[in-house]
Amino acid sequence: MSSSIDPVLASRDLLKQRTWSWPRLLAYGGVFAVTLLMFAWQAQFPQTDFWVHATIASEFNFVDLHSITSRLAYPAWHLCVALLYRLGVPLVWAASLVCALCKVAGMMLTYLLLSALLQDRIRRGWITLAGFLLMFVTGLLIPGVNNHVYQGIGSPTVWHNPTYVAATVPMLLCVPYTAHCWYEFQRRLPQQGSKTLLPWHMVVILAALLMLSLACKPTFMQAFLPACFVFFLAEWIRHPKNSRFFLQMILAFLPAVLYFLLQYLYYTGVLVPFTSGVEVGATAESAWFALRSILIMAAFPLYSLICFYQKGLYKDRMLVITLLTVLFSLLESMFFRETGMREGHGNFHWGVMSSALMLWVLMLARFLDSFQAYRLQGQKTALRSISYGIGFALLGWHVFSGGYYLWFLLSTGNAF
Repeated sequence: MSSSIDPVLASRDLLKQRTWSWPRLLAYGGVFAVTLLMFAWQAQFPQTDFWVHATIASEFNFVDLHSITSRLAYPAWHLCVALLYRLGVPLVWAASLVCALCKVAGMMLTYLLLSALLQDRIRRGWITLAGFLLMFVTGLLIPGVNNHVYQGIGSPTVWHNPTYVAATVPMLLCVPYTAHCWYEFQRRLPQQGSKTLLPWHMVVILAALLMLSLACKPTFMQAFLPACFVFFLAEWIRHPKNSRFFLQMILAFLPAVLYFLLQYLYYTGVLVPFTSGVEVGATAESAWFALRSILIMAAFPLYSLICFYQKGLYKDRMLVITLLTVLFSLLESMFFRETGMREGHGNFHWGVMSSALMLWVLMLARFLDSFQAYRLQGQKTALRSISYGIGFALLGWHVFSGGYYLWFLLSTGNAF
């Protein structure tokens, strides 16, 4: 796999030539049905995140804007549900429908990104299966460590929090588009030199995607924003004469940074009285919790990253940005904790789950591409074959754990 594929341009080319297939439509339908029923099932539990957020959405009044502006922390999912509810759709089904549509949109973007990275080297049916499985994989089920699967670990796919499901959609847009902006800069650099600038519509699109992500849920952005700051700062040092481009990037990210600060003030009780505080400081327990979580949630992609390293891997800027996001999400999970009303809610751990899902998408594509190249080559080695066997075993374990996660929720009545 090339380390410098522009995901947006590659996806654009695919959209021009690809047609729909029945297996893919069935996969989308299966994801839609499972998600719709899973969230509707949760409505019987009044303390679940799903029911709490649905209740908040039902209180939105489009005539009284204060009912909306007073909850500006992350209103996107709530506004969509409120609109359907006001149009006459029962609240449970309005909320479930928005979740199901978000999940399908996430799979569509996952399929498109996998196809863009793999090009025509893998059959479309296998890519469809990979995208389908990515909607269900969860952390490894390890008896005695996480018998409840999600609790105490987290999951790249979450079945109880509707705003997380919504936030995965803009995440799958923000990361590729940020990489696209960098690749476009690299393409223009040889001709334009120190005067290199992006078309301003790209800056506006990036800014809008970042704001959309924050409007869905700020937890991914709380790791993605510092990751991009480090990435672009390092590149600015390498390209000191290209300040014009990097100032464009600052302008693209500035609205999101300001909105994130507003969300933080909302969350910590500066703007509204009913909320929480934040405690800063790492402990041995918080450090181990964060590390253990990412190791269990992303065992397969981390294994693939280490065992199937290729020269020039880190020229893949989308992967570099994702790894930086994983790093910052881990640091935030280690150092930040909630106090007050939300103590123990783990909102500073959501970023680890989101970044783990993004890492899953990228490394699954690389693993499949590497295996396909190995399968077609003439000479094979026992060690290499065993390493791929372990990779597929880990992948199967994650998939089994995802199936167990759903069975556990339904059979125990535990909505988490």
